[in-house]
Amino acid sequence: MAYYLTVEKRKGEYTPIDITTSKYFTRLSNLKGKGSTLYEIDTFTMMFNNESELRKALFKDKLLEMKFFNKPLSIRNLKNGKYNKVMYDFLYQKDIEYIINPEKLIERINDKLYFGDFRFIEKYANTFLNFHDCMSTAPEVREFAKNSARYNYPSKYFSELDENHDNPLTRLSKLLIYEYDQLPNGKVEYSKKVKYRNLHAVLAFINHYDNKYAEDLPKEENDILTEAPVKVKKKKKEIKGQFSLFDE
Repeated sequence: MAYYLTVEKRKGEYTPIDITTSKYFTRLSNLKGKGSTLYEIDTFTMMFNNESELRKALFKDKLLEMKFFNKPLSIRNLKNGKYNKVMYDFLYQKDIEYIINPEKLIERINDKLYFGDFRFIEKYANTFLNFHDCMSTAPEVREFAKNSARYNYPSKYFSELDENHDNPLTRLSKLLIYEYDQLPNGKVEYSKKVKYRNLHAVLAFINHYDNKYAEDLPKEENDILTEAPVKVKKKKKEIKGQFSLFDE
């Protein structure tokens, strides 16, 4: 499926920006024209620290006109002649480590439970409630989070481990992020292959949540968000990892 980095020139009118002509873009697929894979768009935006740097680069490359400089940007796919928005949006340099190693992302999610951010866990489960792979686990996690918030203490059910020695929150994240097989005995066997669209959605959701509720986060978590940013890279480099494992 082809994805596009778009600008909303007028209300409800989205126009693709041809990032494939940018010096920061690397084509990794066989797609043609302005369309890219979601991974290609992410590797492009992860060259920058934030949206401000992204906009300036697009403007400098003459891909974004000044009159549209402050217009909303988004990632969309084209279906039935309509550009549909991807769940949440851009990833930046700080996100590279999670794309390279999704296990770090799962640790970050579990830290939310450790820090007692039950609101996050409830919203996380609720957001992915209708995803096929976790339709049974997500409702359970949501209810555990609600009960935890009610008593301001982690529900005992978060300590229960499944056959893979995962707690319910970890199980939810793994079901979303990794390909897996359901064995005849009911056990889930996870693959190393990543469902990339889901990985993007989970990471972008967490970033969106943290940006929205940064002031409410415990000090330890808030410090992580306010660390000095890494300088933008000057030359495009492919992210290390096995791209062939990703399911676009």
